[in-house]
Amino acid sequence: MSKKLQTIYEYLHEYSEEEINFALNELSVEEKALIEKRYGCDLDNPVSSTNWSKIDSKEFYGKLIPKIKRMLSKKEKETEPSNETVIVSEPTKIEEKKDISMLFYLLRNGKNNREICEILHMEPKELYEELLKLKNDGIRFSKKYYSDGSIKYKNVSSIQELNNYKITNQNRTIITDMNENSMKVLLISDLHLGNEKERLDLINRAFNYCIKNGIHIILCGGDLIDGAFTQGRQKITNIYKQIEYFIKNYPYDKNILTFSVGGDHDLSALTYASVDLIEVCNNYRHDIIIGGYNNTQINLKNDKIHLYHHIGSRTMRKTDAPIILHGHSHKYSTEMRNNALNITIPTLSDINELMPSALELDLEFSNGYITNSLIKHIHFGSSDVILSEAAFDMLKRRTMNEEEIKNTELYRQDLSFSMT
Repeated sequence: MSKKLQTIYEYLHEYSEEEINFALNELSVEEKALIEKRYGCDLDNPVSSTNWSKIDSKEFYGKLIPKIKRMLSKKEKETEPSNETVIVSEPTKIEEKKDISMLFYLLRNGKNNREICEILHMEPKELYEELLKLKNDGIRFSKKYYSDGSIKYKNVSSIQELNNYKITNQNRTIITDMNENSMKVLLISDLHLGNEKERLDLINRAFNYCIKNGIHIILCGGDLIDGAFTQGRQKITNIYKQIEYFIKNYPYDKNILTFSVGGDHDLSALTYASVDLIEVCNNYRHDIIIGGYNNTQINLKNDKIHLYHHIGSRTMRKTDAPIILHGHSHKYSTEMRNNALNITIPTLSDINELMPSALELDLEFSNGYITNSLIKHIHFGSSDVILSEAAFDMLKRRTMNEEEIKNTELYRQDLSFSMT
């Protein structure tokens, strides 16, 4: 009979279960995966993986356990009172409570993410981490996204809001200013980060293009990561490391939001490793918004843009959107079909493409509806080159109702702030 596997709490018996859980929560996605491989999903009733190897054992007992012990030891020292009259850890706790109180105050007063970071002197990553801590404590915030690339958070405080928060909704809305009658967005697709043929340099160039041209919204056709299967070779095969790489290396700018549909490679992380890329971004990168796998709808005023990425036997959801963006094919094309402008977005990687590229989509609105669109095909070579332009009249064969313009606000960023 094999020896019963000790729980991690028994193994680290000199510390409390609460202290151990705190340390485990601070580990990386990959380290947590190794913990799960060793003990299974239930830490109180451990069952070791059948494919636990000598390499895993060496990594676990040689590196991970010593790291956890160091974390626990450090935490223990931080909470011990010194011989001096003043307890060292107390001011930190007071300051932390003050910051949280201030954060709540700013959120309740409708400050956006940029304003909060400016007022509290924190980086966006720090704000995301603070909101994740609150989420883990059961405090929920819904998000509103604006056409200037900013985000506002609203505390979920009613049963109806809680129900809406829990419903999986593939639609996302971009709030525009009431006087905003035009918008420029950048279209990218099939990035395949983790593949040897990824082009992170071109993705950074795309962000620079947005900054230079006043573009705050990027729409992506999916396959942000290479996932569990590939064309060619992967430079990062481990799914957990691949997602960490994506979260860390996908460019960030405080004035740019990326809205995406989840592609088949993105979905493979969930299928093969139980990692939901949508939730990972929801926790760690609020500027990357994935509405759903296969289909996502972006609401703009009274109109909409549909994002679609082919996944196996799944189909495109029925939509009356005048513009439908397609990922997956890696090639640029346009076609008017069923009264909608169908745009296939080219890949921004070297997979099946000798000249990766992106698209700029310029939109004009009237009475809340898209009336005209202009597509610029862009190649990021030694300089940014516009390969072609195509204009489309979006009013043909469309029936528009005269009604109040939706999804608009009079908003502006206000960094002046006083507690009085």
